[in-house]
Amino acid sequence: MLTKRFNACALLITALLSGHTQAQGSITLNWALQQTQAHNATLATYPYRLRQAEALVEQAGVRPSPELGLSVENALGSGEYSHLEAAEISLTLSQTIELGGKRQQRLQYAGAQMLQQEAEYQLTRLDVLAETSRRYYQLLALQAKISLNTQRQVEEAGALKSIQQRARAGAIGQADVAKMALRQARTQDQGRRLQNAQTLAKLRLAAMWQGDGNFTQAHGNLSQLPSIPNRAQVAAAVEQSPNLLNQLALQRLNDVELSLAQAEGRSNISLGLGVRQFEATNDQALLLDFSMPLAFSNPNIGRIKAAQAKADFNSSQQLLLRRQLQLSLLEVRQQLVGATEQAQRLQKTLLPLAQTLLSETRIGYRQGRYSVLQWVDAQAELFSVEAQLIEVQQQAFEQLLELERITGSAMTATAIKNNSEEYPHE
Repeated sequence: MLTKRFNACALLITALLSGHTQAQGSITLNWALQQTQAHNATLATYPYRLRQAEALVEQAGVRPSPELGLSVENALGSGEYSHLEAAEISLTLSQTIELGGKRQQRLQYAGAQMLQQEAEYQLTRLDVLAETSRRYYQLLALQAKISLNTQRQVEEAGALKSIQQRARAGAIGQADVAKMALRQARTQDQGRRLQNAQTLAKLRLAAMWQGDGNFTQAHGNLSQLPSIPNRAQVAAAVEQSPNLLNQLALQRLNDVELSLAQAEGRSNISLGLGVRQFEATNDQALLLDFSMPLAFSNPNIGRIKAAQAKADFNSSQQLLLRRQLQLSLLEVRQQLVGATEQAQRLQKTLLPLAQTLLSETRIGYRQGRYSVLQWVDAQAELFSVEAQLIEVQQQAFEQLLELERITGSAMTATAIKNNSEEYPHE
């Protein structure tokens, strides 16, 4: 697993150093996600963090270094000890021996830190990719609204032309012409605001991979709503949730930290071996040295209690997190159900009614049975329903995205993904 991680990190660093070419033309969601994976500034820090964690594993395995000691006694004093003739010179080599399995516990702790770092990366990666997808859906919605606005401008231009003809014939007054012209001007102004919003949305999307946003459009069809995962699928996905896996990694890290604190409570011993030179007699003697702290109580008791408290806390948080994830997923799923059902009602019931209303009102206006105000209101009703449908469709995809972000897995094959594969990057 770590080998795959290192290979992925190497590829990521290579991509960052070599740079990338900003997209031209149309883009797909898959392409946007690939660019984010390769060039996102937040994800780019991961290879360096992994190298730091790897270095800490190496450091954890370092043993205490031996110590070389030199001491001179009975020299440079007074009387017969004023010179070096009576000196006693000792040369010793000592080694600290760790007890309690400290080195092994350090290695386990550093390894647990690396695993927890990987779990955090997976969380960050999912959040970043989810944000890219969310911005992609927002751009798709804006594109659909711009298309709707363009269609509305065409409809209103035709209506204005018809009203102007009737006004010239004296059938209606100039107030009706002015009202329609005002409505058209407002629609045109809304179109310009939507174009500005689309430009900003492109920049915000491209910022996820440090691009410039100089592509023409994003491919996708919000009207093809995703299927809804059942409750059993949602419940089963909780156990593989990156949030829960990260909590499990934290729990393991805390358990190892507790073991390390307990091991650090064991005193080490130091063994030494050396030789002593007696200058007065020119004799030598062997030196043996042994030392250890006299700990009448555990010197690490405070850290042990703190580590135990942290482990107990994370254990309780794990149970709470599992329940929170279950409730959150069910809530998001229900919002997806609501958005999907609302989109279906708008598409199958409200939209046909609004279309019928506009058609009948247009005919009735030409026959003199309805006023221009009624015609304008009928147009507004239709475009309002269509705009609401776009927003609800966007909400449905965003709720599905939230489900997949929390679970860390694809809950269903969405229409956006299929469209992305159908239209490769140009």
